[in-house]
Amino acid sequence: MELSFQHANPHSGAESVLLRLRGDVTDQTACVLIDAGDGVDVDALLSDDEYLTAVVLTHAHLDHYASLGENLRDGAPVYASEPTAAILDDVLGEARTNFGISNVDAVLDALTLVSDWTTVMGALDLRPVPAGHAPGAAGFLLRFEDAAETRTLLATGDWTRRSVAGFPGLSPALAPDAVLLTGATNDEFEATLTDAVERIVARCRAGSSVLVTASGLSGVHIAALLSGLDGAVDAPAVSLVGHGAKLYEALGLDHETVTTVQTFDDPAALVAPGTVTVAGPEVPVEGSAARLFRVVEDDPGATLVQLTSGSVTPLESARCTVEQFRYSNHPAEETVDELVETMGPKQVVVTHQTGEGLSRYKDRYDSFVWATTDRDEYTLYDDGTWVAPPWVNEHIARELRSRQYASGNLRGLSVPDEQMEAVAPQGVTPADEGVDVSDLRTRTPHRDPEASTQDEAQESGDVGGARPEAIESESEPLSPASLSDIGSQLDRIERQLADDREGAGRRVRARVVDAGDGDVFLRLLDEGDDVAFDHGEILTVRLETDRH
Repeated sequence: MELSFQHANPHSGAESVLLRLRGDVTDQTACVLIDAGDGVDVDALLSDDEYLTAVVLTHAHLDHYASLGENLRDGAPVYASEPTAAILDDVLGEARTNFGISNVDAVLDALTLVSDWTTVMGALDLRPVPAGHAPGAAGFLLRFEDAAETRTLLATGDWTRRSVAGFPGLSPALAPDAVLLTGATNDEFEATLTDAVERIVARCRAGSSVLVTASGLSGVHIAALLSGLDGAVDAPAVSLVGHGAKLYEALGLDHETVTTVQTFDDPAALVAPGTVTVAGPEVPVEGSAARLFRVVEDDPGATLVQLTSGSVTPLESARCTVEQFRYSNHPAEETVDELVETMGPKQVVVTHQTGEGLSRYKDRYDSFVWATTDRDEYTLYDDGTWVAPPWVNEHIARELRSRQYASGNLRGLSVPDEQMEAVAPQGVTPADEGVDVSDLRTRTPHRDPEASTQDEAQESGDVGGARPEAIESESEPLSPASLSDIGSQLDRIERQLADDREGAGRRVRARVVDAGDGDVFLRLLDEGDDVAFDHGEILTVRLETDRH
């Protein structure tokens, strides 16, 4: 029995790999394509006597299915996890319109959803496992019998250890013999996600209409994540609009604070102060996002938050507040190391990386590491032996195998079938999704339910009566740390006022008042007939050191 791999597009994304299995496991060569990104040409990869046995789609992101319709042949099924299969019709329909994806009907005809071990050909089986990264994303385990032993390979696809929209992350307990490992990393994702969530929640609490623009699956993630904030901070009401709403419903998600609106005639009806509206694409220049942005762009009290992948240029300014955050859901480099060290595979083939990003993995683990950028076919396994790369001499290979034996990573797949997690949502927990809940709670305090009546009265004090006065704390003066927190929060309040807005540029003295229980107010010291404010008005505040 022989197992080999060949990069299918090493210079156009490097996320796609062709596997070949020859020998006793099948009567003919089993050729399995893992993802079909940009630049994949199966006809050029296969010889005249080879046939495409299967295509495996790990998740519904464009860079993993861009050439899928162009590479269907030989009646090969397209295997996908059940959630990815459920959304693929909508995803490919949008991609056909916006990116010219071809042969969509044929892809859907070939689509085969899998949730458990499924026979591909002969004694070759596969099954999906949760992979985090995006709603419905899956890694795929492949197994075959050889020399009276079960051999396993894991194709991770894009992955995270974190869950996403309640879909679990990749488990390091799988311990396969070989791994096709996506090596893309992002050490800043959790901090960036926490910042984005804090900004959205803070602007909602300030009474702003918040429009979040994101790609379809990213919009599903942020909507579900915001719904799971209750208990950490107050979860805002979310309207998920357009393509994202279709995906959310197809995935079977249902959260109390999320309302889905697939189509709409009146964009203004979907935007309201103190709520969040999520729409795509990630920059509001077209589609649902553009229609909704026209409602808020001239409103100084509104906020636009763009979650971008980095491949597009975000808007930088408007009369509303404009923010943008890089949404690239990949693991930290340290997490990749921990995964490999815990799984202990004999072979690691690094994918989805080039240049320095690829080179950093060379000779990094107690595994044979294949960090190549060519289209050559390399043998991973042959006649009962996991083969060393041709550039590794026999002495080093023996030493590495000795270390593998000593570390115990000859055990093969260690998770019983009945204990493997399903690719299905299991409830949203913000900390598991990458949000620093402690930091978020500090920056956006949870509203005390017992004080809700008083809070509502203070927020609406100029409606139907005089504005109640804040009560100064008699306990102790504010500490420098408290002032720092106040400064941090006030710095995030709306930073610009329209030039033609009444009273723009006014300078008013105010005293910081600690009302206890985490509530801090500003008491105006010289409010009079000549200084009037409207309820819900957003002000720019500059802190000064004079506290008299």
